Amino acid sequence: MQGSYPIRIMSRVISIMFAVLLVSTGLFSGCIDVEQNPSLTGGQQDPMRGVWISQEGDLTTIYRFWENGTFDAWSRSVDTRPKYIYTSKGKWVVRGVHEYATEGEHIGYGEVTALAIRRILNLAYDPPSDTMTIKEYQNQVFARLSHDPDAPLDTAVLFNR
Repeated sequence: MQGSYPIRIMSRVISIMFAVLLVSTGLFSGCIDVEQNPSLTGGQQDPMRGVWISQEGDLTTIYRFWENGTFDAWSRSVDTRPKYIYTSKGKWVVRGVHEYATEGEHIGYGEVTALAIRRILNLAYDPPSDTMTIKEYQNQVFARLSHDPDAPLDTAVLFNR
């Protein structure tokens, strides 16, 4: 019986150590906050903030992204038939590193019919070129016009090229 006493003590010590390890692991993992979307350091603004333009063929599209997570957009065809204009506004969110999503109303005004839908678009920002693309329309590349989303635009010049 003398040999079983040290085994019981070692068994209890191992059980206690294992319990302490489990509890400390649980506490430690609960205290770690894994940040999915890295925040910007002091004074930095999100790179999406500002005014963006895409001029592909006879289609001009402009987006304005504000720091408060809202956006406005409008687009106009110039020479195509039927001509159309659309406006869009809503919210934008960070989805990952240089990945964003917009959700909002999308209202189209054409010569034939009007269209109103709720739409979600996924955006990708490319820091080296300071351009943005809409993943659903990758051939449409947006260049930055201004870091200030409230910058005045001469839409007569932009839309009547």
